[in-house]
This record gives sequence, C-alpha cells and structure tokens, in this order.
Amino acid sequence: GALLQERGCAAYSRGRQAGMEVVDIPFDRTTEWLLERRIVGASYTKSLRTVHARLAAALAAERPAEAPAVAQLVPPGTERASLTYFDAKAVMQALLDAGLGEKTLFGGYSNAHTAQWADIVRRFEAGSIHLADAASAMAQAVGYELPALKKEAARAEKELSELVRRQGEYERLAAAAEERYVAACDKKGLGTDCSREEIGRRLRESRSLLRATFARVAALCQSEEMGGAVEYYLAYVRHCLEAAARLGADVGAKAAPPDVTADGADRAGKAAKAKGKAKGAKGGEGAGGGAAAGGGTAAPAAVADADEVATTSLARLRKVQAVDASSALASAEAEAAAGGGGGA
Repeated sequence: GALLQERGCAAYSRGRQAGMEVVDIPFDRTTEWLLERRIVGASYTKSLRTVHARLAAALAAERPAEAPAVAQLVPPGTERASLTYFDAKAVMQALLDAGLGEKTLFGGYSNAHTAQWADIVRRFEAGSIHLADAASAMAQAVGYELPALKKEAARAEKELSELVRRQGEYERLAAAAEERYVAACDKKGLGTDCSREEIGRRLRESRSLLRATFARVAALCQSEEMGGAVEYYLAYVRHCLEAAARLGADVGAKAAPPDVTADGADRAGKAAKAKGKAKGAKGGEGAGGGAAAGGGTAAPAAVADADEVATTSLARLRKVQAVDASSALASAEAEAAAGGGGGA
C-alpha cells in the first residue's frame, strides 16, 4: 500500500510538472465524470460501436508484409475486445515507421492498411470517445481482471509451495533409497561399482559357479537313498490310513445296539449311517463314525487314493532318475544363455 501511494504521489508530481490536469476521482466513475462535463457526448456508445466494427474488420484483414511489427502488435487471432485506442495508435505508428505513410493529393494515405488504421484512430479521437473507451477498459481491468489475476497468482504460489514440499520429500526418499541400495550392494560384496551392468555381469559369472551345486543336487535326487526314502514315507502313510480304518471299524462295532429284530437292525443301521455322515462333515471324529456307519467303506477308499498317489509319485521319481543330470543341466544353461543373457 505504501509503495502504491508513493508511486501515485510521484505520478501526481510528474503530471503537475508537465502542466497536465490531474483528475482525482474514483476510477469506476470516470465515464460519468466525462459525461457530466460533456467531454464526451451522451450518444458516444453508438459511435464507439461503429469504431469497434471497423477495428474488427481491420483485425480480420491480412497483416502487411512490409511492416512485420504490426503482426507482433496484433497477431492473427487477436480479439477485438482486448484492443483499445492506444493499441490502434501503436499499430498506426508501426505502419508509419515502416514507410507506409505516403499520402495522396487529397491528403489520404495511399496504402490501404495505413488508411484503414488511420480511419480507426480518427474515429476514436472524434468526440473524445477514446477517453470513454479507456475509462471503461480501466474499470474492467481494476474491478475484474486484476482481482482474478491476484487470485490466480495466489493459487499458483500455493501450488508452487506444495510442489516444492513434494520435491523435498521425494529427494529425501530418493536419498534413503540410494543409501539402502548401497548398503545392499555392500552386503552382497559388490563394492562401490553397483550398476545394473555390473550386477548382470556378476550373475552371468555365477552360473558357472552354480554348476557344481546343481549337479550335486541332481545326483542326490537320482540316488537310491532318495527313492528308498520316498517309498518308506509312502508306506508309512498307507499304514496310518489302514490303522485308522481298522480303528474306525472296531469303534463302530462296539457302538452298534443289539440286533433284537430285523426291523430294529435296519433302523439302527440307517441311524448309524446318518450319524456317521454328520460327524464326517465336521472332520476329526467323523473318520471313525463314518467308517462305522458305512460299514468301513470310507477308509478303504482313502487307502486306495493313497495307493494311487504313491504309485504316481514313484513313477515320477523313476522318470526323474532316468534323466541324465549333466545333459539336462547343460541344456538348461544353454537355454538361459540364449534367452536371457542380458536380463540376468
């Protein structure tokens, strides 16, 4: 506020020194002040519409090639509402500076562009309607455009501060990630050179070191001890299932009621079968109850499933044992070298 006041006082002093009359009135009442003092006529709006129409026609015309400054002042696509009398004066001066100010015998300009812009300036100055146009533009700028620009600037500053904060946060996260990366490289013994290329080179070199380990694992899988261990485990599982089947049959026999009559035996069998199914759905005790109710049919089915699994597992083990470990390992390394050398 103090800066604006200082600048206003300086402008007031310069105006006084130049012999100009300083008008100290509210900016939004400048047009009314001009009308009250009859500096502009009451019908100035009609004349101003005519000037605006001629200004729009001049903007629609092509820019003169002899005066490139005109295209800089009013580039193609410029809207009429954004131009004032002072813009028209600037375009007229650019045409004169480009040497397009030659006049005819009747006092008019010989160049069409110069004549068109000269007519616009003359109509602006006729009746001092350029003062009313400038006052309207000033009120529009101060009352609407400047507050909008201030809000936009405040929003931009807020977004900038938020972006600066995010940038600092991302920089801290990047520094922490880099520290973790360097620590991981040191842990793996990669040293200071921990680039992607170096890691790939180390991985490609490690394939030759792992050959002996892979061969030893393959030999252990193909040994007779491994086959014997698998067969022993399958025999143990089969034994456990058969023991559970026998235990369930004994429990069902002891829990069955005495067979008094044939009808009573049928009803007892059906009830025991339904009870065994209900217990079987819960798990745990259902194995014994289901075996007793169903006459021991669930346990033999489980034993048959175990036999099938055991037979399949043994067949797969024998198939693995029949493969040459060294040739399979060499083939796998060749495929890895051909398909993923750079991606290691």
